[in-house]
Amino acid sequence: MKKDFLNYIEKEFKFSKEEKELFEKSLSKGLKKTIRINTNKISIQDFKKIAEKKWWILTKTAYGKNMFYIDRTDDLEIPLGNTIEHLNGYFYIQELAASSAPFFLSGDTINEQEYLILDMSASPWGKTSSLSEYYPNSLIVANELDKKRLKTLFENTDRMGNENVVITNYDGRFFQTLPEVFDKILLDAPCSGEGTAFKTDDALKYRNIKNIKNIAKLQYKLLESALISLKIWGEIVYSTCTLNTIENEGVIEKILAEYWEFIEIIPISSQWNFESPQKKVLQGKKIFSDEERQNFSEFYFKRNWPHRENTWWFFVAKIKKTDSSPIKKEKNKQRVIQNIEKLSSKTEKMVQKFLRETFLFETEKKHFFSFMENIYMCSKSGENLWDDFFFYKAWVQIGEIKDWIFEPIFFAWTLKNFEKWTLKIEEEDFSLLMQGYEVDFQEKDGYYQILLWEIPAWIGKIKNKKLKSLIPQKFIRK
Repeated sequence: MKKDFLNYIEKEFKFSKEEKELFEKSLSKGLKKTIRINTNKISIQDFKKIAEKKWWILTKTAYGKNMFYIDRTDDLEIPLGNTIEHLNGYFYIQELAASSAPFFLSGDTINEQEYLILDMSASPWGKTSSLSEYYPNSLIVANELDKKRLKTLFENTDRMGNENVVITNYDGRFFQTLPEVFDKILLDAPCSGEGTAFKTDDALKYRNIKNIKNIAKLQYKLLESALISLKIWGEIVYSTCTLNTIENEGVIEKILAEYWEFIEIIPISSQWNFESPQKKVLQGKKIFSDEERQNFSEFYFKRNWPHRENTWWFFVAKIKKTDSSPIKKEKNKQRVIQNIEKLSSKTEKMVQKFLRETFLFETEKKHFFSFMENIYMCSKSGENLWDDFFFYKAWVQIGEIKDWIFEPIFFAWTLKNFEKWTLKIEEEDFSLLMQGYEVDFQEKDGYYQILLWEIPAWIGKIKNKKLKSLIPQKFIRK
């Protein structure tokens, strides 16, 4: 590890020699694995019953009712990410500190209000899917600049059953052309990635202050764009997976210095009671002393330390917009042409009939769209946004049209536990299906929801007394 980084931490955060040593030692320790139970698909209580049968030990964490440490004592030859519960979207493997951003935005409360929410830098998806749980009646816009990461986002949308999520592919600075559109914004900003030192030392090996300052400039522009696109009284959570103050307190201080009349910082860690630092900004003071910055940070922000919380390092701040006068910009007037189309009445009725007659799944409150003959279903259509920005991918893909016939795909089982045309299978048959083999079944031809231990495993198809799963090749076990 670079000594100049350790020296920076010691000096910037006034670590004693003993705490510096604890910090350095903690970086070589493995982190306990944590998961977030997807309460859109299964209750915490029902998931605990499954975990008990599989000898999984779940322990509560500090962040959220559905975030747990997980210890496994059996079936270790199967990676956690390849278990049927994970493929089903019953849980998401997520580092504990990373889960804190949506936790602080929502206050760990399910909000039934209808909001428009932006996740400005969505990859790898954990925070977006968490927002979908906290705000089930809202439309979540998951934006990701890197097209290489979009495929993973697509798969996780389908796997987690996030019917209220659409995906866009913009530089985050684009959203300033949409003034006062979003009710809430999560900006997990691109950063120097010091927090990835648990996985690789590359971030620290190539770390230098010049690069960090350049990254901080981008972070400021992204946060400014978020402020412009946020409605009055809306809230932003700004987070990074890095420790240095340049990308964290420094960015917040710069935003305060520029827009102190129109925003306020919402305290996250209210362990100290002292005069609010933003009042000093209102009085014209725009640069904090070292002591003021430390107090400011400890009162208002949350910084996770590996040697204190046993997480990777993570910084979170929360901002509320109180006015818009100086930061409202002219709206982008260029009309967007979507590739996504509403289904024709005939096609929509065909899809609805299939779901109703095959699985007794009613879809009166669902919306259906098509893209390149693939069929998508959602609980929030977002059509009112089609003129403003391009939907790169939308909602949950449930099937496709082949020769004017609707055929469900593997992820169609994400919808719910169906009431009709289900097959209970034994573990031996399940294992064969997971390896891509067909299994003999004396049932009539058609599509079935396959159940293992009463758990929906996937959609399968019986033809000529042979059951074949629709599992994608990438999930097949060798």
